[in-house]
Amino acid sequence: MRILLRKLSDERHELTVSRDPASWETVECETRSYLTHDLLHYAVEAEAGVQSGFWGRLAAGATLDEMNDRARSMGDEMAAIEQVVGALTPSVKGRSAAEVVAGMNRFASSLGATMPSWLTESFVLAVQERMRQLVGRWKATPRGSVLDLTWPAV
Repeated sequence: MRILLRKLSDERHELTVSRDPASWETVECETRSYLTHDLLHYAVEAEAGVQSGFWGRLAAGATLDEMNDRARSMGDEMAAIEQVVGALTPSVKGRSAAEVVAGMNRFASSLGATMPSWLTESFVLAVQERMRQLVGRWKATPRGSVLDLTWPAV
């Protein structure tokens, strides 16, 4: 699947997904609220090697509208991915991998649960590096141009 992020302005971007050359789906997004979250999903899901997250479900045929309404039908693995993405948001801004993993494990333990086995310090470091690259590519994308990604990620 191709993922195209078109920079419309500093405040808005367009997300387009294409499963094949004849199938395109586009939504306009507010960049401040969505871009980092969507890129972090990409980094987390790629580094974890999961296909049941946001991007994998889109690649499997879910629509953007269905994914926007995913809270009603979010399975256990998707819920875990959402928790990890939420917890890793501060790591994009410099929180250490050890702090993130320890915090997530404390949180899960307080609920009597466990975090996915792939949530390790090396995983967090890999996500941080992938995010550094993705954000750098986005910043280098001129207004009106596209950041072109593929899923599964390479």
